[in-house]
Order: sequence, then structure tokens, then C-alpha cells
Amino acid sequence: QQGVPPAAQPGYPPAPSGSPAPSGAPALTTLPPSATPRDEFDLGIGYMQRKDYALAEQTMKNFSQKYPSDPLLGDAQYWLGESYFQRQQYRDSAEAFLAVTTKYDKSAKAPDALLRLGQSLAALKEKEAACAAFGEVGRKYPRASAGVKAAVDREQKRVKC
Repeated sequence: QQGVPPAAQPGYPPAPSGSPAPSGAPALTTLPPSATPRDEFDLGIGYMQRKDYALAEQTMKNFSQKYPSDPLLGDAQYWLGESYFQRQQYRDSAEAFLAVTTKYDKSAKAPDALLRLGQSLAALKEKEAACAAFGEVGRKYPRASAGVKAAVDREQKRVKC
């Protein structure tokens, strides 16, 4: 699918059409009134896959406001953090990932969030806090995936914990 714009690829939500929002912010695709919380969450994931992190951020924030008790809330918070992390907004990403590990610590994304919290803190030159976060992954989530555990080991070496 080389050369095909992401919006034209199957599985992606349609690209926003029309002129940009008056504030200069990117135009957010709106879903029909019958859309489910999952539809809105999936729209945000689609933006992440297209590397449209600003729209992913907005979609996940909207999701969290509209569906404060949805079971996907912890995952939405994780992807909000990831949207910041990918744009090197490490203070914001650290706050978002910390929220996942405290408010939504049973979320499937919680071990990944704790890893990303450590990476965000390392990027902010907060080595001690980063190392503490990395060390907490194994203690708090002994059943974390092999991928997360390997990434923690890599990061601990990279940061010299």
C-alpha cells in the first residue's frame, strides 16, 4: 500500500474534510449520534496509527469527558499519554501515564504506562524517578508481557539505573 495516503487505506477513519477549525486547530472528525464509546475510542486509535497525534489527543480527551465510567477509560488515558510522548511533550505524557498507573492500575495498559512513565521521566532528566518507575514495573505487574519486561531491562541499562 505504498503511495496510498493513510486516509485512503482500509480500516482508517475518513480524513477530516473542509477547512480547518477557526482556532487553527486541526479539524476533528465527528461521529454520528448513534456512535458508541468504542467507536469514539477506535477513532482515536486510528489517529494514533496515522501518527496524527494532535487529533488523537483531542479524541481521547473527548472520550474521557463523555464516558467517565467506560471500561476503556484507562486505555484512553494511556493513548492520551502516548500522543504526548510521540510529540516529545514529556511532562504531559508523564502526568497521563501516572494517572493510568494510579487511577486505572488494573487496566491492560497499566504495565506499558509505567514503562512509558519511566521513559518520560528519563527524557525530563529525572533519572531517580525514572529508575523507580522502571523498578516498579516488575514489582507491581509481575505478569507484564515479555515485551514490556524486555523494554524495562533495556531502559534501565540505557538510563544506567
